[in-house]
Amino acid sequence: MGIHKVQKQKLLNEPLSDEALKLGRAIYNTYLENEELEMQINISKLFKLFKLNATNDSLAYIKSIFMELTEPIIVKNFKFWNNIYPMRIVTFCIYRFHDDYVDIELSEEFLEVEKTYMIDNFLTN
Repeated sequence: MGIHKVQKQKLLNEPLSDEALKLGRAIYNTYLENEELEMQINISKLFKLFKLNATNDSLAYIKSIFMELTEPIIVKNFKFWNNIYPMRIVTFCIYRFHDDYVDIELSEEFLEVEKTYMIDNFLTN
């Protein structure tokens, strides 16, 4: 078996909005602080992050930002945990809204993609 060669790739179809970048970096920084891929974020903190009033419209807006942030990307020739995938679909995280908080699980695969494969990385630049 040959040596796996990493090729940097442009993976985002469109640049993320400023709001999606802000949310992605906030989630990533929470991960760095706690060293846990799984986290809960209070919805009131998200309202504060985006300077929004606690309304149903604001909550719908935050949900739309999550949807943008978690659009799947396709990585070619992706190596993860000694497995090589000719093509792999990854997302930033999975999430679930509850009454007062959001359960979030950051994708370990995405972190590897962002660090190693993305030309257009947004968490660490």
